[in-house]
Amino acid sequence: MHAPIGFVARRLRSTMQLLAGVTVLSLSAPELCAQTLTNKPVPPAPTPAELPPLPADAAPPAFILITTNYGDVLLELDAARAPITVQNFIAYAKSGFYDGTAFHRVMRMGPTAIVQGGGYAVDGTLKSTQPPIANEWTNGLKNVRGTVSMARLPDPNSATSQFFFNLVDQPLYDIADQRGSGYCVFGRVRAGLPVLDAISMEKTGAHVTPASAGAPAQSLPQWPVRPCTIEKVEVVPLVDAQIVTERVKNTQVKDPHSTPAPTTAPTSAPASSATTAPSAPTPSKKAAP
Repeated sequence: MHAPIGFVARRLRSTMQLLAGVTVLSLSAPELCAQTLTNKPVPPAPTPAELPPLPADAAPPAFILITTNYGDVLLELDAARAPITVQNFIAYAKSGFYDGTAFHRVMRMGPTAIVQGGGYAVDGTLKSTQPPIANEWTNGLKNVRGTVSMARLPDPNSATSQFFFNLVDQPLYDIADQRGSGYCVFGRVRAGLPVLDAISMEKTGAHVTPASAGAPAQSLPQWPVRPCTIEKVEVVPLVDAQIVTERVKNTQVKDPHSTPAPTTAPTSAPASSATTAPSAPTPSKKAAP
């Protein structure tokens, strides 16, 4: 027995509407994620409230100030729960390894939003690193918005210098992959999360890197079109952590690519005052890329 033509037409119309809705949602996922980051108020940095308390003699947190061309970001690293990872990061920071490097991967795709750096100079040269470290992904810290984690290759214990910021909750990174490992969280953004949100909004494109550090030339597809640079990474003494926190919280996000408004020069200098030429800018002493 055949269904009435009107019934079939209604079912077909309903199915097409459903498929249309799914298609629109799929196509809109990256834009939806970006709009959520833009309009959503920045929440306070997450705290490990659900974790078991640390012993009284646990290692204190370490504080790291990352100066970018968009503004400052202050990290609070969990030296008690991720001691190997934190010690590794601090060693790179103290050596100046991160100074003058690029945020080389900015990804907004569906439920994923990350900003990654710590491996490439601004010209795309891959930097030589120290040996990889053990993966401390079972330390109880989760990949939620405002945390910092180690990037790695498929090998669970392959992390060296590269790290990424979670800009949305990403529970998939907390689940063991085919090789039995997730991604290690080792700290959180204490202040400066709007800076990372701004970087995450940058348009990306393919960037061809030169052969370097034993790696062949390659094309990185999620490199920001406009430079997003880590200018300096430094360890903040524990006694200065609160002062630096307040300063970073009260600092506006910069747009390093905006054109400054022209200033109108006076038509003539006062006759009684001597004029002097402005001093030339001092070249930066950052390590060459």
